[in-house]
Amino acid sequence: LEAKKAAVDQKAAEAAKKKAEEEKIARAKAENCTRARQAKATLESGVLMKQTNAQGERVIMDEASRNAEIKRTNDIIASDCTR
Repeated sequence: LEAKKAAVDQKAAEAAKKKAEEEKIARAKAENCTRARQAKATLESGVLMKQTNAQGERVIMDEASRNAEIKRTNDIIASDCTR
């Protein structure tokens, strides 16, 4: 009887741990989704944006870089935004 109770308690603890991990992943995906949507809106607004190059210099983002970032944010939105 004790062993059976311990097994049930262990299963319940494992289920709670799994549920907590799933909720943590869901919150992270929701945050990534929000950030990606905001970044996409900023990128598509046409505002001049700067980025840091390999030498550590700040340069204005060109159209190719902007399009690459838009594609990257679209990929994140596709994977993390579930609606």
